[in-house]
Amino acid sequence: MRHRLRSTLLCALVLLAPRALAAQGRAAPLEGFVASVARLWTEGDAAGISALAPEDGRIVLDLGTGQAEAVEARHAAAALRDLFRGRATLSVRAAQVTLAGGEPMRGFGELAWVSRPRGVTDTESTTVYVGAVWESGGWRIRELRVLH
Repeated sequence: MRHRLRSTLLCALVLLAPRALAAQGRAAPLEGFVASVARLWTEGDAAGISALAPEDGRIVLDLGTGQAEAVEARHAAAALRDLFRGRATLSVRAAQVTLAGGEPMRGFGELAWVSRPRGVTDTESTTVYVGAVWESGGWRIRELRVLH
């Protein structure tokens, strides 16, 4: 009896799962993607972040200078390593995620980053804008901006 009930429940899940996934659309994966970027940012993982560059290998980058520039992923990694080297991260959380639409699908997220310069006790709250584009079945980082 238990085996038959378990089999029936498994069949129902198999039949309903595609509908539930289709109903979620791409918004849920974008939220998960931004959460993954937040985790990488918390860890100071510049290589992990830059590995999420789009297929063309370029990320529009502004790390607080107000001047955005499209750079290759390896240059983005070097700039992020320099940024993380100079700051101690206290917390990072995904603050907002928005699906913008378009073709290819685009969206963005904001990270609330609380950090302090190394050797200093005063903290700073900063917003990190993460622009994303849907490519090859997954989200990629098209743009990173540190907004003071």
